[in-house]
Amino acid sequence: MKNELLDPAFYPFFMKKLQERLSGSSVMPVDQAERIQQSIEFVLANGEAGSLPERFEQGKEQLKQRLGKLQKLYQAIQENYQSFGIESLEESLAEIGNFFSAYDLEFGAAEVDQAFLDYQLAEAVPADFVGLDFYERYLHNLAAEVFFLKQIPESQVYELLEHYQQDLGFDYRTDVNNLFEIVFKQMIGKLLLGKKAIHTLLLNQIEAQYVLGRIKDQTDFPELEQLFQQNDYYRRIFAHFQLTVQRLLVPESAVHFFVVTKDRKKLLELPPVMTAPRFNQLMEAYSVADKQEKIRLITSEISAPADFEEYVEISAESIEFYRNLLKEFGKNFIKVLLIFEMNKLDYKSCAEIVGAEAFDGFSELLKDYIKTLPEDELSALFRSVDEYQLVLDDFS
Repeated sequence: MKNELLDPAFYPFFMKKLQERLSGSSVMPVDQAERIQQSIEFVLANGEAGSLPERFEQGKEQLKQRLGKLQKLYQAIQENYQSFGIESLEESLAEIGNFFSAYDLEFGAAEVDQAFLDYQLAEAVPADFVGLDFYERYLHNLAAEVFFLKQIPESQVYELLEHYQQDLGFDYRTDVNNLFEIVFKQMIGKLLLGKKAIHTLLLNQIEAQYVLGRIKDQTDFPELEQLFQQNDYYRRIFAHFQLTVQRLLVPESAVHFFVVTKDRKKLLELPPVMTAPRFNQLMEAYSVADKQEKIRLITSEISAPADFEEYVEISAESIEFYRNLLKEFGKNFIKVLLIFEMNKLDYKSCAEIVGAEAFDGFSELLKDYIKTLPEDELSALFRSVDEYQLVLDDFS
């Protein structure tokens, strides 16, 4: 920025502006005169060429246009934000509305009243930003946060906030300074777990440790690229997370970095998947076998749910054939398939599979099988399945 104080024409122009502001009074506090000087310099920096008065008018016109665009962004935020009862967000947005009506291009263009902006952003506005520069950065960052949160089902956010409140022992409505960061962190966790569908933002302790380990040890995260392409703000916030994680020393830190459920479940390790050549060899033998031999081949060779899922997707048998096949596998394998499906689709309970829309042919087959079970047998199966969670290696 040009140093206007070095321009010999600045002092007379500045004195003229001070006289306009005095309006008959002969006394002005020094700090007020300094703020007017900063305001003039800020407006001039937005001008182009010509004399100081010409540049000042150009600067005011440029700032008016920016102010108009910023008001549209503010209106979009107002129309799309959900505060979830967080008081600092509601109050800060109201104060910013006052800024638009009170912004003084003549004498207060560089002023920022941060005292009334209690809602903190995940990425703070740089300290040297003043006037409209500050409010533009604040609202653009806030817009990125608001439109991210708008994509998340409200019920999932409320569930997360209730757990957050229970963990920390305070009222989130009065004590949460940034909602986006809490939700964003959990969503990053879900995406790095490779969830095909997300039904809760909560992580269990095993999931949290796995994700924290990935963030700590890796530098490339292709699962997050689609999110980052929506707005570079998300990439920058994740970079802040990475720096924080690098300073964490023990795996137990995961339960403090994320909002983690306290469920204590048995750990289940899935059988390893077949190698591609072995799977292809199985499918070749399957393609020429009769029905009984097909059932024998699949039940004797496949033990990993991922292999069974791939088999279902590439085979073209009748629903009756698949029903008979599952009966031959037995209940323990069915249990493993259900746990695999719950993890893949991020279900909190096995019962959710029944009411959810089938995600693919594999999901449809499981739903069909469940519907054939007597009520008491189904309840026992669900209780048994809900006692387990997958070990770390089965998230990758």
